[in-house]
Amino acid sequence: MKRIILILSVLLFAIAACNDEKGIEMDIVETSCMNGWDEFYEGSGDFKQAVTAYLEHNNIAVYSVQKINYYSGPVCLACSCPTGNLIAIRVAENDVDKAEQLGFHLVVNNRNNIPLED
Repeated sequence: MKRIILILSVLLFAIAACNDEKGIEMDIVETSCMNGWDEFYEGSGDFKQAVTAYLEHNNIAVYSVQKINYYSGPVCLACSCPTGNLIAIRVAENDVDKAEQLGFHLVVNNRNNIPLED
């Protein structure tokens, strides 16, 4: 009986560990045309591919990339203006400093770094 409980405990731990998302979550505000990854688009307009290529070019291991819309109202079209999207990434823990140097910010307690309105 003890052996069965031990096996079930190990199995449960293994399943729980598999559900953990890999990497450290970070984000950055997307701008109209001043993003570091803009030059990495390859015709398809796929932002995930462009962001991944940009980060890998900077020797950062990327586990995931996603776009999160935080504002859908009117936006200005100047290059420095936010688009209303955050680019959220998951990177290796040892690459956090490099990603911060590129402008990404740590996501703490599942709270994205949404800019405040002036």
